[in-house]
Amino acid sequence: MSAATMTTANGADRSTLVRAAQGKTAPTQRVSMGIGVIAGPGTSAAAPEPGTVARSMEQLLGVAAASESARTRQLAGKISGLVAELTGRVEAEETQRREREAAEEQRRKLAEAEAALTQQLAEVRQKLRTTRDSVASPPCNRRVGAEQRAAIREWALANGYEIKNRGRVSRQIVEAWAAATGAEVTQ
Repeated sequence: MSAATMTTANGADRSTLVRAAQGKTAPTQRVSMGIGVIAGPGTSAAAPEPGTVARSMEQLLGVAAASESARTRQLAGKISGLVAELTGRVEAEETQRREREAAEEQRRKLAEAEAALTQQLAEVRQKLRTTRDSVASPPCNRRVGAEQRAAIREWALANGYEIKNRGRVSRQIVEAWAAATGAEVTQ
């Protein structure tokens, strides 16, 4: 190649062209506004140039806010506002996610408690049914009750109690009859 073709072409300086001719990757190129261009896919990442300092976003925004350039300060303010908005949105989403998870956990616990209570209720109902079935209850026969009331009326008249021929027999007379005869009242 001649010296004339080794001059700056398309914004590349002579050292960049020599490295490209030798097959070496070019270091990060600086373009306007201080934006660094890195190597594309398939090429190794170039090490930062000596003398440049890697900065965190906060440091970069601090330097930009103190810049002499109004446009740089304006961009720093805009980016700071966007970062604050993004931070707020991310925190709000995280809070909503935690609240959803807590509500879901609460629903799960309540569903488990409901299932346990339903099972316990079914067991109690079953015990109640078997208890009712196992207790020997006297047969509800109107004839037995009528015969017993007739016997109580006879006893009451014979023992000086005032009692009507029809209707309900008072509790005092029934208790006195049961105590005197030792019988159990069925009705």
